[in-house]
This record gives sequence, C-alpha cells and structure tokens, in this order.
Amino acid sequence: MEIASVDVIKKLCVGLDLYKSQNLIAKVHPELKNDIEIKYVESPHKRFTVIGCDYEKSSRKAILIVTSTNPIARLPSMYQENDFLRKFLMIFQHMRNNVSLTLDNMDNIFRPMETPSKFLPVLADWFGVDFDLFASEEIARKVLQYTIPLYRYRGTKIGLSALVYLVTGVKPVISEGSLPFDEFDLTGKTDIESPIMEDLSGIKLFSVYLPVLAKDFTKEEISKLYRLIDREKPVGTLFYLYFKKEKVVERKKVVISEDIESIGEEGFEI
Repeated sequence: MEIASVDVIKKLCVGLDLYKSQNLIAKVHPELKNDIEIKYVESPHKRFTVIGCDYEKSSRKAILIVTSTNPIARLPSMYQENDFLRKFLMIFQHMRNNVSLTLDNMDNIFRPMETPSKFLPVLADWFGVDFDLFASEEIARKVLQYTIPLYRYRGTKIGLSALVYLVTGVKPVISEGSLPFDEFDLTGKTDIESPIMEDLSGIKLFSVYLPVLAKDFTKEEISKLYRLIDREKPVGTLFYLYFKKEKVVERKKVVISEDIESIGEEGFEI
C-alpha cells in the first residue's frame, strides 16, 4: 500500500465508527481486510470512534487508533492518578472492547450491504440462494439486499428480469412463447428417420436476450448466469439465453468471367 493510500484511508475513516471503517478498508484495499490492527486509546469522546490511521511497512498492517473508555473512571478518586493501574485495567478493557464491538453491531451482521464477507454465504443459505452462482461479492450483496422483495415475483417475468439486471447490470428482454431462431421443418420425401431437433410441442418456452455482446462476459460468468436463470425459472419451462450478434463485415465480391485472360501477381488482365 502506498503512502498516498494511507492519506486516502485517513480522510475516509477518521471520525467514523470502527465497524464501518473496517468494512471501508476491506473494500478499498481487500488485501488488508485480515491485516487491520486496532489500538484503543482512552478518550472522553464516543467510544469506537476512529481518530487516527497509520500503516506499518514492516508488518504490512493498517493500524486504526480508536477511542475507548477505561474502567479506572469508575473507581474511587484515590486510584485515578495511579498510572500503572490505568494501563493495567486498559488491557482488560481492550479484550472487552472486542466483544462489545460485535454486540453493538449485531444488527449489521444481518444486513447484506454491511455484513462481513465471511458471513455472506450464511445469509445466502438462509435465503435459499446459491452463493456460488454470483461472479463477485458486490453482486452477491446486491442480490441478497433485494432477495425478500423479489420473492413475491419469483417465477414471473418481472422477477426474472430484475434478477438478471442485478447480476449483469444489463436490462434483459424476455419474450414468452418464442424462440431466438426460426423453425426448421423438413417437408417432402427425405431419407432422415430420426428427429433433428427435440419436439418442443406442449412445452412452455421463453427466451432471455441481453442486448450486449457475449464477449463482454467471461465463459464462467455466462455459465453462472445460465444456471441462475435455470434455478429461478418456472417449473416445466424451457428457456434460451442469447446475446447481441456481432456485425459481420461483408467481403468485397470478385466475379471472374470469361473476359479475364490470366491472373498474375499484378492482378487481372482483361
């Protein structure tokens, strides 16, 4: 992490709550999310407020300086000036702060946009969502944020369209009862005895069209999107996922006629 990044973190974190600051650092510098050291200092200000930030190059750790109370404040005044006792009690306060921080932010653990990354798969499991089908943590948070509102539209065109938009950032075009290709019929006498395509009669069909090129996504992202739609589609239906076709540049046509006498390295001779 460069020195400029430390200054950026200071501007973003100083004055914020410790829990929000930790999440912010993990978002700006994901490589530091497991290397954040907290130093509590006695202060009359609101506890768990970040008042400083630093970075140790040797240990490669981000250091947050956070306000805290000291149990010595609740002892008789005759003990207030004892420096050794003040520092000794701060050790136990430090351990207590770790528990208090978790309890104070218990509600944030159940919020998809605020919960720690390691708890996201647990939330997804509670909501009946396959966490492995999301291409990134950011997409997973957005989908989980709207999971409950989307449940009322599950299996509908509106719900599927909203889900695809959350995952891809592209508004899909969903057509019911249609295919993305023309029918292929064989008429007259043929020697083909087996069917070329499966019989789709009696099956409810719909197509999902994304007005972007397929190369804008990786093969893994397309595979996960297909599996996600297959999981959320109505039972007993068949769907097709397709993308915008690339423009085909037609080559210049050259017609060779009887007027051409020979073809050499220099071109045609007429």
